[in-house]
Amino acid sequence: MYSLTFIALLVGFTALILGGAGVFRPASLRRVLDAFPRNRAAAVAFTLINVLWVAIMVYHAPLGRFEWIKPLLYILAPATFFAVLVFMDELLAPRMLGGFLLLIANPALNAARWHESDWRLVLTVFVYVWIVWAMILVLSPYRFRHTVAWVFAGNRRSPVFGALLSFGALLIALAVTVY
Repeated sequence: MYSLTFIALLVGFTALILGGAGVFRPASLRRVLDAFPRNRAAAVAFTLINVLWVAIMVYHAPLGRFEWIKPLLYILAPATFFAVLVFMDELLAPRMLGGFLLLIANPALNAARWHESDWRLVLTVFVYVWIVWAMILVLSPYRFRHTVAWVFAGNRRSPVFGALLSFGALLIALAVTVY
């Protein structure tokens, strides 16, 4: 179980890095984000992380009358990994990023659930927004490219990445002072 401080620092620093890259190196960030949906290495890495994480969660979960499935995970997890890479290779990186975001939401919400401060709702609302975005990525991975195009079109880039920088700084400040 992770503490809310750790989760807030992790999310805050991630937001600062992405926001800073968008403000100070927008052309480089745009190239990376444009290439991401077809990036095979990112797809393989996120698929491996997701399959391992789910296999570990299932292995440690109480399954009741389905306990017999647990020994099969040693075969099912690698088979799932290779099946996903072979049969779902179209825009796999955004799909697996969405799955990864869905998996990380659980520890983030568990960390915020019992914290006594009302400031926990800042992170909780953000996590629910990222859950919705993650579901969109899993179901419609082409939306990743549409979002990148929308963010970098016209003068939208500055407010989006400035807000990301501000939010990252707010989360880090909350992690240090409140959480």
